[in-house]
Amino acid sequence: MDLQGKVNSLILEKERREAKQAGQADLGASFVSIGSKKHRLKVFNKGKMPAYNVNIAFLGDNDIVPDSEVADKFPMEHIDPGQAVELTAFVHMQTKRKHAIRLRWSDPEGEEREKDVYPTL
Repeated sequence: MDLQGKVNSLILEKERREAKQAGQADLGASFVSIGSKKHRLKVFNKGKMPAYNVNIAFLGDNDIVPDSEVADKFPMEHIDPGQAVELTAFVHMQTKRKHAIRLRWSDPEGEEREKDVYPTL
């Protein structure tokens, strides 16, 4: 009986965490091709809630998105679910194919979040 109570308690706690995560912002980033030679870095919210005070940081060298482009658009006040921000990306023969990016944002409750993503060309 005692063991069953502990198992039920653990299952309930897991379901609470999953429900809370399902109702949060979830940011991601990917490169998209526009035409034959143009590219954009797209930062998007695939979660169920808006993300506030969104910021982006390149981990390592950033030779693809101009710093002025990042400074003009970030920090972004908010990104609603299903919305995205696009940054101009300059791709050339020596451009790395994989980039490490850290996304930081606040949930509607004010909780700080961060996620490392690795978009590839």
